[in-house]
Amino acid sequence: MNLSLNIVMLVVILIVVVPFAWFIFAQKSAEAKQKKVFQKISKEHNVNLSVVEYWNNSCLGYDDHENTLIYINSSKSDKKIQRIELDDVRKCAINKISKDYKNGDKHYSEMSQLDLEFTFISNTQPVVITLYAVDDNFSQNRELERAEKWLAFIDKHKYNKNRVNAA
Repeated sequence: MNLSLNIVMLVVILIVVVPFAWFIFAQKSAEAKQKKVFQKISKEHNVNLSVVEYWNNSCLGYDDHENTLIYINSSKSDKKIQRIELDDVRKCAINKISKDYKNGDKHYSEMSQLDLEFTFISNTQPVVITLYAVDDNFSQNRELERAEKWLAFIDKHKYNKNRVNAA
Protein backbone atom coordinates (compact mmCIF):
# COMPACT_ATOMS: atom_id res chain seq x y z
CA MET A 1 0.00 0.00 0.00
CA ASN A 2 2.75 2.43 0.97
CA LEU A 3 4.79 1.58 -2.14
CA SER A 4 1.86 2.07 -4.51
CA LEU A 5 1.03 5.43 -2.91
CA ASN A 6 4.65 6.54 -3.34
CA ILE A 7 4.65 5.45 -6.99
CA VAL A 8 1.41 7.36 -7.68
CA MET A 9 2.81 10.49 -5.98
CA LEU A 10 6.03 10.19 -7.99
CA VAL A 11 4.12 9.88 -11.27
CA VAL A 12 1.92 12.88 -10.44
CA ILE A 13 4.96 14.97 -9.51
CA LEU A 14 6.69 14.00 -12.76
CA ILE A 15 3.59 14.86 -14.79
CA VAL A 16 3.52 18.32 -13.19
CA VAL A 17 7.24 19.13 -12.93
CA VAL A 18 8.57 17.84 -16.25
CA PRO A 19 6.45 20.16 -18.47
CA PHE A 20 7.47 23.20 -16.40
CA ALA A 21 11.14 22.27 -16.54
CA TRP A 22 10.91 21.64 -20.29
CA PHE A 23 9.18 25.01 -20.83
CA ILE A 24 11.86 26.87 -18.85
CA PHE A 25 14.66 25.08 -20.71
CA ALA A 26 13.06 25.77 -24.12
CA GLN A 27 12.59 29.45 -23.28
CA LYS A 28 16.20 29.91 -22.14
CA SER A 29 17.44 28.09 -25.24
CA ALA A 30 15.34 30.33 -27.52
CA GLU A 31 16.62 33.45 -25.74
CA ALA A 32 20.23 32.33 -26.17
CA LYS A 33 19.70 31.68 -29.89
CA GLN A 34 18.01 35.07 -30.30
CA LYS A 35 20.92 36.86 -28.56
CA LYS A 36 23.39 35.13 -30.90
CA VAL A 37 21.37 36.26 -33.94
CA PHE A 38 21.28 39.86 -32.65
CA GLN A 39 25.00 39.84 -31.91
CA LYS A 40 25.73 38.51 -35.41
CA ILE A 41 23.58 41.20 -37.04
CA SER A 42 25.21 43.96 -35.00
CA LYS A 43 28.67 42.74 -36.03
CA GLU A 44 27.57 42.68 -39.69
CA HIS A 45 26.61 46.35 -39.33
CA ASN A 46 29.91 47.19 -37.59
CA VAL A 47 28.19 48.09 -34.35
CA ASN A 48 29.79 47.20 -31.01
CA LEU A 49 26.93 47.33 -28.53
CA SER A 50 27.83 48.64 -25.08
CA VAL A 51 24.22 48.86 -23.83
CA VAL A 52 21.74 46.20 -24.97
CA GLU A 53 18.18 45.23 -24.10
CA TYR A 54 16.46 42.11 -25.40
CA TRP A 55 12.73 41.38 -25.22
CA ASN A 56 10.41 39.11 -27.17
CA ASN A 57 11.81 39.14 -30.71
CA SER A 58 13.40 42.58 -30.44
CA CYS A 59 16.71 44.09 -29.47
CA LEU A 60 17.67 47.71 -28.88
CA GLY A 61 21.31 48.55 -28.39
CA TYR A 62 23.72 51.44 -28.24
CA ASP A 63 27.28 51.79 -29.54
CA ASP A 64 29.05 54.45 -27.50
CA HIS A 65 31.99 54.82 -29.92
CA GLU A 66 29.74 55.64 -32.88
CA ASN A 67 26.95 57.22 -30.78
CA THR A 68 24.59 54.96 -32.70
CA LEU A 69 21.39 53.22 -31.75
CA ILE A 70 20.46 49.96 -33.49
CA TYR A 71 17.05 48.31 -33.39
CA ILE A 72 16.49 44.76 -34.58
CA ASN A 73 13.08 43.10 -34.80
CA SER A 74 12.95 39.51 -35.99
CA SER A 75 9.31 38.77 -35.20
CA LYS A 76 8.26 38.75 -38.82
CA SER A 77 9.61 36.68 -41.69
CA ASP A 78 11.96 39.52 -42.68
CA LYS A 79 14.23 41.03 -40.07
CA LYS A 80 13.75 44.75 -39.52
CA ILE A 81 16.99 46.57 -38.77
CA GLN A 82 17.15 50.29 -38.09
CA ARG A 83 20.31 52.22 -37.37
CA ILE A 84 20.02 55.71 -35.90
CA GLU A 85 22.90 58.14 -35.57
CA LEU A 86 22.18 59.98 -32.32
CA ASP A 87 24.37 62.92 -33.39
CA ASP A 88 21.70 63.67 -36.01
CA VAL A 89 18.67 63.32 -33.71
CA ARG A 90 16.79 66.54 -33.03
CA LYS A 91 13.99 65.06 -30.97
CA CYS A 92 12.74 61.70 -29.77
CA ALA A 93 9.18 61.20 -28.54
CA ILE A 94 7.04 58.34 -27.27
CA ASN A 95 3.90 57.63 -29.31
CA LYS A 96 1.34 55.54 -27.48
CA ILE A 97 -1.67 54.34 -29.45
CA SER A 98 -4.61 52.98 -27.48
CA LYS A 99 -7.91 51.42 -28.39
CA ASP A 100 -10.98 52.26 -26.34
CA TYR A 101 -13.63 49.68 -25.56
CA LYS A 102 -17.04 50.03 -23.99
CA ASN A 103 -18.79 47.27 -22.08
CA GLY A 104 -22.10 48.49 -20.77
CA ASP A 105 -21.39 51.49 -18.55
CA LYS A 106 -17.65 50.79 -18.25
CA HIS A 107 -15.01 52.16 -20.59
CA TYR A 108 -11.71 50.35 -21.12
CA SER A 109 -8.53 51.49 -22.79
CA GLU A 110 -5.88 49.09 -24.05
CA MET A 111 -2.49 49.94 -25.53
CA SER A 112 -2.25 48.65 -29.08
CA GLN A 113 1.10 50.12 -30.12
CA LEU A 114 4.05 51.90 -28.53
CA ASP A 115 6.69 53.65 -30.64
CA LEU A 116 9.74 55.84 -30.33
CA GLU A 117 9.66 58.49 -33.06
CA PHE A 118 12.87 60.23 -34.10
CA THR A 119 13.14 63.54 -35.96
CA PHE A 120 16.49 64.59 -37.36
CA ILE A 121 18.55 67.74 -37.76
CA SER A 122 19.35 66.83 -41.37
CA ASN A 123 15.64 67.04 -42.27
CA THR A 124 15.54 63.39 -43.31
CA GLN A 125 12.30 61.49 -42.88
CA PRO A 126 11.33 60.68 -39.29
CA VAL A 127 12.07 57.15 -38.13
CA VAL A 128 9.71 55.12 -35.97
CA ILE A 129 10.82 52.22 -33.79
CA THR A 130 7.97 50.02 -32.61
CA LEU A 131 8.59 48.72 -29.10
CA TYR A 132 5.20 47.04 -28.77
CA ALA A 133 2.45 46.09 -31.20
CA VAL A 134 -0.55 44.03 -30.19
CA ASP A 135 -0.41 42.23 -33.58
CA ASP A 136 3.11 40.92 -32.87
CA ASN A 137 2.79 40.16 -29.18
CA PHE A 138 -0.35 39.82 -27.12
CA SER A 139 1.27 40.26 -23.71
CA GLN A 140 2.73 43.48 -22.38
CA ASN A 141 5.96 43.34 -20.43
CA ARG A 142 6.97 46.76 -19.05
CA GLU A 143 6.86 48.36 -22.52
CA LEU A 144 6.02 51.87 -21.29
CA GLU A 145 8.79 51.68 -18.68
CA ARG A 146 11.19 50.49 -21.40
CA ALA A 147 10.20 53.35 -23.70
CA GLU A 148 10.68 55.96 -20.97
CA LYS A 149 14.08 54.51 -20.06
CA TRP A 150 15.31 54.61 -23.67
CA LEU A 151 13.84 58.10 -24.22
CA ALA A 152 15.87 59.41 -21.25
CA PHE A 153 18.96 57.59 -22.55
CA ILE A 154 18.51 59.02 -26.06
CA ASP A 155 17.92 62.54 -24.75
CA LYS A 156 21.18 62.25 -22.82
CA HIS A 157 23.18 61.06 -25.87
CA LYS A 158 21.52 62.87 -28.78
CA TYR A 159 22.96 65.86 -30.59
CA ASN A 160 23.53 68.85 -28.35
CA LYS A 161 25.06 71.94 -29.92
CA ASN A 162 26.29 73.01 -26.48
CA ARG A 163 28.08 69.72 -25.85
CA VAL A 164 31.78 70.14 -25.26
CA ASN A 165 33.96 67.23 -26.29
CA ALA A 166 36.71 66.64 -23.81
CA ALA A 167 40.07 65.82 -25.30
